[in-house]
Amino acid sequence: MHQYSDNKSKQNTHPVKTAQIIFSIAVLLCLREIQALHFCCALMANETVPVLSTEAPWRTNHVSLTTQARDLKITTTGIDPFLIWKLDKPLQVTEPVLSFEYFCPDGIENLSLFPGPPITSDMQLKIPDLPIAEGWREYSAPINAPTGKTLPDRITQIRLDLGEREGRIITIRNLHIRPPTQQERDHAANALKVEAAKLQTARAIRSYGTESFVAHFTRISVGTDTVTLEGTIPFDDNSSAATSVQLVEFPSYTRIDETGIPIETPVNSASGQFSITLPRVAGDRDRLYSGWRLRAAAPNPNHDGFLSARHFPSAFETNESSTKSPLVPADQKGLSGFSNRGPKSDLLDLGISAVTVNLVLNRFLIDSDGPGREAIPAPGPKVYFNTGAFGPLDQLVGFCRQHRIVVSAIVLIPRSKGNATHLVLQHPETEGGVYAMPDLTSSRGAAIYGHLLSRIAERYSDASRSPGVITNWIAHNEVDYHPVWTNMGEQPDEIFLETYYRSMRMIHNAARQFNPHARVFVSLTHNWTVKKPNHWKQLSPKQTLIDLQKYSKIEGDFAWGVAYHPYPQSLFAPTAWNDRNAQDHQDTPLITMQNLQVLGDFLSHSSMRQQSGKRRGVLLSEQGYHTASYGISDQKKQAGSLHYAMQRVRNFPWVESFHYHRWIDHPDEGGLMLGLRTLPTKQNPHGKRKHSWNVYQAINTEAEKERTKGLPKP
Repeated sequence: MHQYSDNKSKQNTHPVKTAQIIFSIAVLLCLREIQALHFCCALMANETVPVLSTEAPWRTNHVSLTTQARDLKITTTGIDPFLIWKLDKPLQVTEPVLSFEYFCPDGIENLSLFPGPPITSDMQLKIPDLPIAEGWREYSAPINAPTGKTLPDRITQIRLDLGEREGRIITIRNLHIRPPTQQERDHAANALKVEAAKLQTARAIRSYGTESFVAHFTRISVGTDTVTLEGTIPFDDNSSAATSVQLVEFPSYTRIDETGIPIETPVNSASGQFSITLPRVAGDRDRLYSGWRLRAAAPNPNHDGFLSARHFPSAFETNESSTKSPLVPADQKGLSGFSNRGPKSDLLDLGISAVTVNLVLNRFLIDSDGPGREAIPAPGPKVYFNTGAFGPLDQLVGFCRQHRIVVSAIVLIPRSKGNATHLVLQHPETEGGVYAMPDLTSSRGAAIYGHLLSRIAERYSDASRSPGVITNWIAHNEVDYHPVWTNMGEQPDEIFLETYYRSMRMIHNAARQFNPHARVFVSLTHNWTVKKPNHWKQLSPKQTLIDLQKYSKIEGDFAWGVAYHPYPQSLFAPTAWNDRNAQDHQDTPLITMQNLQVLGDFLSHSSMRQQSGKRRGVLLSEQGYHTASYGISDQKKQAGSLHYAMQRVRNFPWVESFHYHRWIDHPDEGGLMLGLRTLPTKQNPHGKRKHSWNVYQAINTEAEKERTKGLPKP
């Protein structure tokens, strides 16, 4: 769950002109959350596109409005909130779609749209709810007449009703009416066929998780030039291992329900055991990232014939000579979004022991040769690794190395909006969202992704030498809310998670080949259980962890942990201890600071532990508290919330680090002011220190008792 942050890069936006409207969501038939492509589509269709003003609606009811630059912040003040806009010219789009970006941490239910004039109940268009958006989210929906009705011939007014509850806050921008894009038309036309195929794939993935297999891999080790696979195969007396069993490679771009690549090397088994050594590189494919299965050489035509589950490398000879102990934080006090935008001295003044940094992979990819650029071994047109992108990251990691601060890197792929070079990194079905899932559908995409991970992991693998070490690798951002934060288009839970799991394995193996202490973490919001139906929109974090653990048991355990974001129930909450949906049981809707013990109890269970019996690592990698204003009362509420959170965390030694978010307030975070510092100004380019800055500095020191006197508390 969450808000826009440096963990979520700015999206490009079109300038807002003048006119009118705001609105809603959803989709044609199976069209859900579509990628809103703006003016170019309308021009191609030769239709006029009204751009809707975020300044002054013609009429409002039960709302208060605040404008800032291109954003309109709306707060509902009663049970009948609506806004009406007047268009300068009649709407001329033949298949109108309303589109905008919005930020709304609590979501809004029961929306309606009324085209007019006249504005009458006969023309009420019921539209789907606005899902929670804790970062900027794209939203679009067709304007279709009610059943048995036709739209007015001359539409010059639009009314949007924002549900029936007061106290809801939504910020919107880039409002316009446009024709549907070709992608949307194609999607709508093929929706049923595509959905049926995806449901079949989801069933196959689900079925795989329930199967039992007679053959097993006991060890897959990766060396500098080779991969060695060892395992057991039970045979009947009359069976021949050399002729009856085939090794099958599952490259990182291959789903578990697919067939893989058969290997010609025979599987020779003596006494039911086998050992095979293969070249590590096959063409453009680094087998560091491949999974492996055993298959009957002549399978039953009614069965896929696989004798084993998929298994990934579990040992890395390339790092086994390393005896250095892992770098661990001195205490739990951390900071998220460490960057070159703020004064690095803050980390020392605050006593920070751990930070997160954004590892934006797009910066390392470029389409032309030149100084400091290395050709990436991948099929297709040449693309290059840009070593110049190491510079800013070296500064951050190097500073942390100097001061023994643990670095956790968040692996991010910002959604590309036209850069062909960056498009090769993102999943081909990506449509909207701030970040994308990597392309693990093609050999080209997987090869480029793997090469970037490997080069970066190699550079930041050793705390004893410059530039330093990245200890923890957080796989993308808030994957349970994937439409916004790790988008790969609309997917059943099983398909999304299987793809994400392969990405986690790639990050893990890339880092582990150089650093025996590296770990990968799944990134989750403060949600815990999710009610169904929630069609392909959101994962349940609890179920996600159960499924990841199942993959670990079936396919070989690996060093993964949990990067949780226990924000308050509402990101705009004035304090951190009044969450109604944070309950003390395993079916709680949310996990926040109030009921953090629920996460600890869940992960301490034997069924969720590592194969060695140890608990999985836990980072609270992003959470913060809002200041409604910079007045001293609101600043003290934020500081009190921060102190309350740290008091809670100190009761749970299984929490390795508490990374406070944000360091400095951001003007593009939907009105949230979570920082330890205020918004930057010309006079104060890093903002001013808030009261919470001084309180955070004092935590875990002798000054804590004095500086926390008089703060609000539960």
